[in-house]
Amino acid sequence: MSINSRQKGAGAEREFAGLVRDWTGVRLARNLEQSRSGGHDLIVHPEESGIVAEAFRRLAIECKRYQSASDALIQKWWAQAVEQAVEEALIPVLTYRANRSPWRVVVPIWLINAGFGDSVEIEYTATLSVQAFCQAVSEGASAITHKESPA
Repeated sequence: MSINSRQKGAGAEREFAGLVRDWTGVRLARNLEQSRSGGHDLIVHPEESGIVAEAFRRLAIECKRYQSASDALIQKWWAQAVEQAVEEALIPVLTYRANRSPWRVVVPIWLINAGFGDSVEIEYTATLSVQAFCQAVSEGASAITHKESPA
């Protein structure tokens, strides 16, 4: 990975974290262990507390910033997000933004409607705006903190 793409990725992570802070008040931080351990991109700042912060701690957030976001790329990124989440017993979340487009957030559909079961297959995901994602996490915080991670 080139320095330029690393900087672009870090900038994207900070940008998305700033949007989450704006909508929820919860500070996310870059996971500096990610390049060494292959983990997800964002974690909750250690000083954050409260039910919404705890809900965000259950999420493995993977950020992508590319020129364009094709269905094939989104499927590839989702598979990566799921793999990383399962390794850490967390819930996968994929955030991405293509040039001149808003951020999009892919989550298992059961994160917003528990009636859909526990699948993390791409066919059972929902794509949300950042605002809707933050609202879903905030309003579902209690359920998220008690949710078993997908196998």
